Amino acid sequence: MKNFLLIIFSIYFSISLGQEKILVLNKIDESKFSIDGVISDEEIQGAKVLEILYEETPSFNTVPSKKTVGYLTYSDKFLYVAIKAYRDNVVAPVTTRDNSAIWTGDLAGFAIDTFEDARNHLIIVSNPSGSPFDAIRMPGRGFGNEFNINVDVNYDFTSAGSITDYGYQIEFLVPFSELPFPNGKDQSWKFKIFSAYNDDKDEGVQVRAGSSKSNRDTSCQLCLLDHTIVMNDIEIEKKLDFLPYVSSNVSGIREKYYDRVNYDTPQLNYGIGFNYELNKNLSIEGTINPDFSQVESDATKIDINSVTALNYPEKRPFFLRGIDAMDYSTNVFYSRSINNPSFASKIINQGRKSRLYVLNSIDEETPYLVPTQFESFSGVGGKSFSNIIRYQNFINSNSQFGVLASNRFYEGDAYGNLFGIDGLFNFSDIWSFEVELFLNSNKEPMADWINSDKTFGSSTVKLDGEKINGNAIYAQLRRDTETWRTFIEYSQMSDGFRSDLGFITTNNEKKYTIWHSFHQYPNKDLIKDYRISLRQDFDYDYSHNIARSNFQTYISVLTVLNTRITHNYEYNFVKSHLEFQFKDFINHWIRMESRPTNFLTFNVFYKFGKDIAYRIETPKLGFTNDVRFGAQISINDNFRISPNINYSSIKKLDSDEYYFKGYIGRLDIRYQFTNFLDLRLISEYNDFSEQFFFQPLISWRPNPDTIFYLGGNQNYIDRFTDYNSPHYRVNKTQLFLKFQYLFK
Repeated sequence: MKNFLLIIFSIYFSISLGQEKILVLNKIDESKFSIDGVISDEEIQGAKVLEILYEETPSFNTVPSKKTVGYLTYSDKFLYVAIKAYRDNVVAPVTTRDNSAIWTGDLAGFAIDTFEDARNHLIIVSNPSGSPFDAIRMPGRGFGNEFNINVDVNYDFTSAGSITDYGYQIEFLVPFSELPFPNGKDQSWKFKIFSAYNDDKDEGVQVRAGSSKSNRDTSCQLCLLDHTIVMNDIEIEKKLDFLPYVSSNVSGIREKYYDRVNYDTPQLNYGIGFNYELNKNLSIEGTINPDFSQVESDATKIDINSVTALNYPEKRPFFLRGIDAMDYSTNVFYSRSINNPSFASKIINQGRKSRLYVLNSIDEETPYLVPTQFESFSGVGGKSFSNIIRYQNFINSNSQFGVLASNRFYEGDAYGNLFGIDGLFNFSDIWSFEVELFLNSNKEPMADWINSDKTFGSSTVKLDGEKINGNAIYAQLRRDTETWRTFIEYSQMSDGFRSDLGFITTNNEKKYTIWHSFHQYPNKDLIKDYRISLRQDFDYDYSHNIARSNFQTYISVLTVLNTRITHNYEYNFVKSHLEFQFKDFINHWIRMESRPTNFLTFNVFYKFGKDIAYRIETPKLGFTNDVRFGAQISINDNFRISPNINYSSIKKLDSDEYYFKGYIGRLDIRYQFTNFLDLRLISEYNDFSEQFFFQPLISWRPNPDTIFYLGGNQNYIDRFTDYNSPHYRVNKTQLFLKFQYLFK
C-alpha cells in the first residue's frame, strides 16, 4: 500500500509540476559562446533544460505534436538560450528585424518578467534563419484582453539559426545591459520558452506551444509564467552609448508640365544622441538636433469621410524605449505630437516596485489639435517646450497605480497642462478593474494655426487665447473565464477636455458600453474555435442628450487553412453628427484572415449597409461599400510581394450617384539579401487625389540603432497648372541618405 501511494504521488507530482520550476542556472565563460546557429556540446554543457510541454492553440494544455527543448545558461554579461526543435518540415523566411513575415513560418523564443510583478513581458524571438523579433507584452485590455503588445521596442541581442536533419536549432545571446531589471548581482526572473509551427498532420494549422501552463480562467495573463531562472553574481555594466548621425536630402519641384524639375540646394543635417546608465535602474537619454524623420512611408489611410484627425504608429527610435510606461486606454499621450524637436531628453528609473518616466523636448513645429463633440480641428504652429512625468507603483502582480503630469508651453504665454491618476486591480482570478482620471487646464495661443469659425459650448475653435478646462474618466470592470467574457465600461470627456501631448479627437461625451461573449474551443477538423459576442453602446453629451446608441453582434470562427472569419452586425438606433440625427439603420462587416499555404497570407474586409456621408454640406445617409484587401506572397525565403487595396464609397439612397467613391492601391516589393540588408520598392496610387507615389529604398541595419538608408520619394500627377497630361509625370521628387552608428 505504501509503495502504491508513493507511485500515485509520483505520477501526480510529475503531472502537476511537469519539470523543475526553479532553474538555478550554471555560469560558464562567455568565450564558450559562438553564436553561429549551431548548438555545440560545449555551449550547453551543464545547461538547465526547459521543455515545451503545453500546446496553447488550437488545443489547450495538451502535449504538443512536435518536441521542442530549450537549454539555458549564462556568463558574467550574457544570458544564453538555445532551442532545439524537432520538425518534419521547416519554413524560415529571411526578414529584417521585427518584420511580421516571421510569423508565417517556424519560430521560437522566450518571454521574461524580470521584475516578477507582471508589469510586462519582454519577448525575444527568432526563426531558423536568425531573423530577430522583439516586443513588450503589457496588461491586456479591450475586447480580447489577451494581447496588448508593442512590437516597436528594440533590444540589441544576437540570434542565429540553422536547419538540421531533425528540424532546426536557434541560439540567442542577450546582453544583460540591454534588459531592464532590478539592481543587484543576483537575479531571479520569471521565464517561459515558446514556439510556433505548422502541424502537417492537422491540415497545416498553426500550433503555438509553451513551457508554462495556460489558463483561460484569469484576467491576469501576465501572471502565468510558472518557471523562475536564477543567476548569481552577474556583472552589471553601466551603459554609455553615443549615437551620431548624418543625413542629407535634396528636393525638386516641377510646377508646369513642360518645366524641368528645379532642385533646391542639398541639405545636410547632423546630430548626436546619448544614453547613460547611472545604475541598472536609472538611465538618462538625450539627443541634440535629432533626426526624427522616418524613412519608410506610412500606408495612406482613406480620410475622405473622416471628421476627425487620423493617427499613425510611432516609428522613431528615441520614443520607443520605455514606451510601455505610457500605455493608456485614454489617448492622453501620443509621441508623434512631438513633431520636430531641436532637443529632447528622457529619464527612465525602474525599481522593483516602481517606475518613473520623464520626457522633455523643445519642438520647433508644434501640432495643435482642438477636439469637439463630433469633429476635430488641427494645425501646425511654432516653438513649444514639453514635459511629461509618469510614475507607477506596482503593489504586487495583481495591483498597480500611477500618476501623470504633462505640460506644454507655447510662445506667447500659452500652455496646456494635464494631470491624471490611474490604477489596475485584479481582485480575484477572474475579476479586474481599471480606472483613469484626468484634469486639464489650457490657455490657447493667439495664433492662426487653425482656420475655423465654429464654436463648442461657449468657446471658439480658433486659437484666440481662451482658457479651457476639462476632465475625463475611464473605468472598466471585467470578468474573464474560459467560456464567458464580460465587461462594463464607462468613459466621459467634458467639452473642454484635451491633451496637448495626446490624441483626443472628440469630447463632450458620456459613453456606456456593455460587452458579453461566449467562447468555445472544440478543436475539430472544421471548427477550431468560435466566439459569439454581444455589445451595446450608449453615448450622451453633457446635456444628457443621446448622441449615439447601437447594438452589435460578433460571430468569429477559426476554421480550416488557418482561416478566421468574423461577421459583425450593427443596428444603429441613433447616430448623430452636429445638429443632424439619423435613426434605425443597419450595416454589416465581414473580415477574413487566412494563411492557406506557407507562401501566402491574406486578409479581406468588406463593410456594407447604410452609413453617414459626413463631409458634404448637409450630412446624408447612404449605401456604404468599404473593401480592404491585403496579402503577402513569399516567392522564396528572401523575396516577398505585398499588395493591398482600400476602396470606399457611399451612394445616395434615391439614385445611382455617389457622395464619394475611390480607392488607394499600394504595392510593397522587398528582397531580403540578409537579415540586415534589404531592398524595398513601394508604390501607391491615390484615386481620391489622383496622385501616384513611388519610393525605392536600400537599408542596412546590423543592430537596432546602426542604420544606413539610401532612397528617394517621387510623386506623380497628370494635371498641371498649364496642361492636363495623358501620362503621369513627376511633380515632386526627393533623394535622401542617412547614416547613424551606435558607439558603445
